[in-house]
Amino acid sequence: MTFSFITPEPRPILSLFSKLWLTLIGSVFFVLLLVNLLIIYKNYSLATNTKDLFAEQTSLSEKIVHADEVWATLTTRISAATDIYTSNTLLKKSLHNLFDIVPDSITLEEVLMQKNSLIIRGTTPTKDVFNQLLATPLKSIFSTSNTSFYQTKNGWYGFISTNKIDNSEGYNE
Repeated sequence: MTFSFITPEPRPILSLFSKLWLTLIGSVFFVLLLVNLLIIYKNYSLATNTKDLFAEQTSLSEKIVHADEVWATLTTRISAATDIYTSNTLLKKSLHNLFDIVPDSITLEEVLMQKNSLIIRGTTPTKDVFNQLLATPLKSIFSTSNTSFYQTKNGWYGFISTNKIDNSEGYNE
C-alpha cells in the first residue's frame, strides 16, 4: 500500500541551496586566502626594502661624514694656499721694492731673504755710495742693519749687509 501518488526519489545529501552557500563560502575563503598571502608578501617586501634603505642610509651617512671631512680639509688647504699666495705676493712686492731702491752703481751678487732678516752681498764703487744710496733706505726698513766691507782686486768694495727686523708681523712662513 502506497500513500503517495509519485514515486519516491532518493534525497540528495546537500540541497541546491546548500551547494550554493558552500560554493559562496569556499570562493570567499579562497579570495581571503589570496588577500592574506598578498599581505604577507607585501610585508616581507617592505621589511626587505626597509633593511635595504637602512643600509643605504647608513652608507650615505658615512659618505656625508667623509664629505664633511674632505670639505674641512679642503677649506684648511684653501686657507693655507691663500695665506701662501698672499705671502708670496708680499714677498714679490718686497723684492721688487728692494731692487727698485738698489742704485745702478751697486751690483748685487746674492740676496738671501728669510722670515725676519735680509742678507745682501754685492759690490759698490765706494763705501760712501753704498752708505748714501742703499744703507739709508735699509736702515729705515729694518730695525738692525750692519754692513761689512772688503776691498776687491779691481778697487771696488765688496759688501755684506745683514739686516734684521724685530717683529715679524705680516709675514708668513
